[in-house]
Amino acid sequence: MQKQITLGLVALSLVAISLNVFGQKPLGVGRKYSSTERLKIERLQSVHADRLRYRQARHPVKLKTGLTDYRAIMHAHAEDSSHTGGTRPELLEAAKRAGVKIIMLTDHVRPERDFINDSWRGLRDGVLFIPGAEHEGFLVYPQASIKNQPRKTRDEYIRMIKAPGGNIFLSHVEERPDWDTSQLDGIEIYNHHSDIKDENTFYLWLMATLTDAQRLNDFQTALNEFPEEVFGAQQDYLAGTIAKWDKDLLQHRVTGVAANDCHHNQIFTVTCLDENTVEIGYIGSRRETRKITKEQAPGISELTRGRKAGELIAKLDLDIYDRSLNYVNTHILTNRLDEPSVREALQQGHAYVAHNWLCEATGFAFIAEARGKRVAVMGDEVKLVDRLKLRVETPVTCSLKLIRNGEVIETLQSDKLELALKEAGVYRVEAWLTFDGEARPWIYSNPIYVR
Repeated sequence: MQKQITLGLVALSLVAISLNVFGQKPLGVGRKYSSTERLKIERLQSVHADRLRYRQARHPVKLKTGLTDYRAIMHAHAEDSSHTGGTRPELLEAAKRAGVKIIMLTDHVRPERDFINDSWRGLRDGVLFIPGAEHEGFLVYPQASIKNQPRKTRDEYIRMIKAPGGNIFLSHVEERPDWDTSQLDGIEIYNHHSDIKDENTFYLWLMATLTDAQRLNDFQTALNEFPEEVFGAQQDYLAGTIAKWDKDLLQHRVTGVAANDCHHNQIFTVTCLDENTVEIGYIGSRRETRKITKEQAPGISELTRGRKAGELIAKLDLDIYDRSLNYVNTHILTNRLDEPSVREALQQGHAYVAHNWLCEATGFAFIAEARGKRVAVMGDEVKLVDRLKLRVETPVTCSLKLIRNGEVIETLQSDKLELALKEAGVYRVEAWLTFDGEARPWIYSNPIYVR
């Protein structure tokens, strides 16, 4: 969910409801339904049934990368700003439940705080924490504190992060499409916040729903019965971001990662003030409220009927860490669960991105073989030699797309793909699954660079 939302949308949404002026943004790649249409109970039920179908069909991948597949979270916030509602202990417990083994924190930089020395670092209950920050347009993970270190330019800042072996990734690519990535480790090829920034229609719908008894009841039922399907209703393929990645890959190596951008700060409440008035609350680490009367929204009378002043009518906790941590992951391939190994894997591009809420992707493999011997995994460079081929395998049958230099060269409905190589290029893979008749992106591999 969005980092912040203004309750001024309440008044605007009431006007929109009365005038029936809700417009819809153009549907994205693979979509048949808008986000609000996806929230209809029959749509959620259909997506849920398809998720169960894929879960039952899932099987072990026989193709091996020779590395261990760790689910990781990048771009995670806890105890770091006025609009962050979650804590690090909550994040840890959610990671353990979700099977996440690596959390790379991204504090919002504040002058009084050192985001390296005042954060968590190392293993805690089997989860590896690496401290970092969302700062100056990047996700930064320096090896040591940079507090109060001077820098004048963006290039100086990048060198300051990387010089001692730190990692740096371009964040919110939609805001910085022309930024140079040649000196970076990588970019966010999917960011949950980026995905929903253009969902104004959804937020108008949500705020209007909070003042309508029947719609509120329906939405509470949907959130209780289908929490992950509700959370994933806005998922899109970020075509502009992917296009920049493909363009940059032709010039230099750059690792694609996922950004959960989780805060646990999207909690909405509806409270009865009197028979004619409710209070809409938005709770992050601070509380914002707005009073709505029956003159503004006739549905208020139904909401307050039979209730006492101060009684809580509804509480919608949309983005608990458990949902966000299972929604999308960066899978890091390495044989040691320690900070140096994770940093090296990300520098080398030994990683892929997966929407695990759709189907668990762990075990996905994309390798290059020469004469039957594995010679490269995701992120590696390999020479174009005789009998070189690419091999792909996924845990379920899906729509596999093999992409060379940004162009799809082969699409196959299968759980396996092989291609004998005759041309050099930057090769990567996308895997798509079908839910409720819609194609949704599932897996994005990092490339194998064939020179």
